[in-house]
Amino acid sequence: MKHYDYIEWLLYKNKMLSKEKSEEMEQHLYNCDTCMEIFLSLIDEKEAEHAGEIISDDFTFKIINNIPKTKNIKPKIRQTKKAFNYQLGYYAAVASVTVILTLSGFYTGLVDAVPKLSASVQITQEQTNIIAGLSHSIVDSTSNLLFSIENIDRNNRRKE
Repeated sequence: MKHYDYIEWLLYKNKMLSKEKSEEMEQHLYNCDTCMEIFLSLIDEKEAEHAGEIISDDFTFKIINNIPKTKNIKPKIRQTKKAFNYQLGYYAAVASVTVILTLSGFYTGLVDAVPKLSASVQITQEQTNIIAGLSHSIVDSTSNLLFSIENIDRNNRRKE
């Protein structure tokens, strides 16, 4: 979404843009809170007072009376009932599948198959990780280098 800057909104407010550009920016205001904040920051007290003079005192009352009356929304009892029925159906289906698999001997076959599978699996020889070994050797080399530098520094201090 392309946002407009402060200067563009100032030009829009002062009606210094083309009709097409103004309509495009106005449509953008309906969808973008960031640009709406910028535009509203351009409105000063004089403009707010002028708008108060134009709008009649009973404006709010007229608008509220023109809003169609809506019915009260009932609690979500039906939705809860539907959710309960759905869950009940789900559990019944799962229980049915479990009973069918048990009666067909599927689970017994699994119990018999697991030892056969474990016997057929061969233990492979564990290989060392080359990258971990390389990292370990780099750390050891660096540690030895630092230790030797410290020893050289200590020996030089002793000689002085």
